[in-house]
Amino acid sequence: MKKIHFAALALSFALASCATSKFTPDTAPGVTGNAREVIRITNDPIPEYAPEISPDGKKMLFYTVDNNKVGNERYNIVYMNLGQPGRTPLIGSHTASASWMHDSKSILYTYMRPAKPVICKGNIDGSSGIAYITPSAMGESDNFARLSPDGKKILFTSTIGNTSQICLMDLNGNNFTVLTEGTLPSYHPSGTSFLYQKMVGKFNQIFTYNLKTGQSTQLTSGDSGNSQAAYSPDGKTIVFTSGRDNTSSHIFTMNADGSSLTQITTGNSVNFTPTFGTNEMIYFCSNAGAPKVNGFIPSANAYSDIWSVKLIKQ
Repeated sequence: MKKIHFAALALSFALASCATSKFTPDTAPGVTGNAREVIRITNDPIPEYAPEISPDGKKMLFYTVDNNKVGNERYNIVYMNLGQPGRTPLIGSHTASASWMHDSKSILYTYMRPAKPVICKGNIDGSSGIAYITPSAMGESDNFARLSPDGKKILFTSTIGNTSQICLMDLNGNNFTVLTEGTLPSYHPSGTSFLYQKMVGKFNQIFTYNLKTGQSTQLTSGDSGNSQAAYSPDGKTIVFTSGRDNTSSHIFTMNADGSSLTQITTGNSVNFTPTFGTNEMIYFCSNAGAPKVNGFIPSANAYSDIWSVKLIKQ
């Protein structure tokens, strides 16, 4: 049951707020006048999720889901050098939800082979093997780990008492602290706050948490889901996924205080899990170009490639 539980959680992370496509997706994600230079980064039959760009802007982490396998064996972390052909699977199966450490050579990730998923670290050259942050899980399912800007703390999500909680621990696994209910934490570059999401009524909404005061502020609202938020490298802009048009999900940005909502992608595709790279580039997943299979359009959890778009600053 633990494996099934985490698999469902991982897909809910990837597809939160994403509507199932009832129409044939466009061959490429459409963009508004706020962006340009749409580029397909990956094009493979196995779906890819959750791109993460290295601090030096040269590499990309993501994870794949091979539905020809079963359980958590389907999940595998991969990295590639941006602008170069080829990709490198990392560590092995039962791995997902990876993020970079500051040297652009090592990563944090979730390892799902133990009875309860745990946070581990490793090097992309494979030299370190599987290095556990802690010998056992903090909760029922530890995942979505993010390293603090000063390199001393790890934010992560864990299921405690059937509730998803944002937690904090030292880099060596000590000083475990539960901060707030929610999931998908993402640090501000200053390290003084982080973004996260949690359910408000029927929909996920985006919040910011001040680590100095312990106070949370809700940034989005309304009768649609808003999720998967991440800061720009300068901390001034937030990119996120929203289902505001009620037919699909698209990429939006807003200022760090929640103002100046701006739509980035449009059209007949499901676009989700955005993140910033360097030079105003946004990387995200999309089911654009999904072919019909036996007369049906695959959902975004069965067909997903990674794309990029360049944000036009207003």
